[in-house]
Amino acid sequence: MEDERDIEHALRAYGERIRFRRKLAAIHAGLDMNAVREEVGMYHSNEQDGQIKTLWRTYRTTLAVAASAAIITTFASIFLYRSYQQGHQQQEQQYSLLSKEIQAVKSSQRKLLNDFSGRGRALSVNPAQVSGSGFLLTSDGYFVTNNHIVRDADSVYVQSAKGEVYKARIIHTDQAHDLAILQLCDDASFRPTAPVPYGFDARPTDLGERVFTLGYPREEIVYGEGYLSSGTGYRGDSTAYQIAIGVNPGNSGGPLLDEKGNVIGIISGKQTTSEGVSFAIKTAYLLETLNGIAPDSLKGQPLRLSRKSTLTRLPRKQQIKRMQDYVYQVKVFKHK
Repeated sequence: MEDERDIEHALRAYGERIRFRRKLAAIHAGLDMNAVREEVGMYHSNEQDGQIKTLWRTYRTTLAVAASAAIITTFASIFLYRSYQQGHQQQEQQYSLLSKEIQAVKSSQRKLLNDFSGRGRALSVNPAQVSGSGFLLTSDGYFVTNNHIVRDADSVYVQSAKGEVYKARIIHTDQAHDLAILQLCDDASFRPTAPVPYGFDARPTDLGERVFTLGYPREEIVYGEGYLSSGTGYRGDSTAYQIAIGVNPGNSGGPLLDEKGNVIGIISGKQTTSEGVSFAIKTAYLLETLNGIAPDSLKGQPLRLSRKSTLTRLPRKQQIKRMQDYVYQVKVFKHK
């Protein structure tokens, strides 16, 4: 509906401009400029002052109307265009993606690519341009984060809470749902982990459900908790939940879990005009994204997610401890 109103305003503005131009053209058409020039030319230079005054008295009303129409057309067009532009900017500014922009230094990226034994140290010397969060889908190195974090990436690295750094390969992106699937097992230094402790629940979650997330708005992992406040996301987006959790740039891509330790969504953004209003892509659309991956990208092996959480009976502190090894900071390098 907002888009339809914007289009309607733009069409009305365009119509106003057309009507003003037509009025101006009609006024100009009423002026016989050849006759005016001939009349002026009939007089000698010493008589021109008096004749110009006569012409001004004759045509001043018409000229004033023409000038007024031109001025009104110009200012009306500027006002309508700026109003339309500001309305769009305000709507866009209300929703903020949660990737974290980092000021990149001019050090060579090759130092990072060749430093397999000290990548954590190399990352501190060669900071990424964008960072966010992500987490393992499977113990053998398949990984999910937001598409807006890795978009236009030259290379992607992930860093665990323990400081372990792995090179990641993007195997699939889903722009419509803002999801990206990565693979860590192409890195020779990566070793399969124990099975992921959380399950993936694609069923709709009830309002008021207590939820929590882990992510990297800082260089260390950060916990946040709240509740599900709406079954739809920003501007009624049915692919997302609205949640009451304070999140910050760097949280994008982190898991959203219910009290039983099931992943019900992936953190994606927040509303800048309201404190503590955030959004998460529903797990159902993560499953849809996984079904869209070409078999060749998975080397012929289907990617199966766990539907059973081993965190169900654990207190929250223990749930967090069990999960920390599976949530990573994502660091992205781009061509300058």
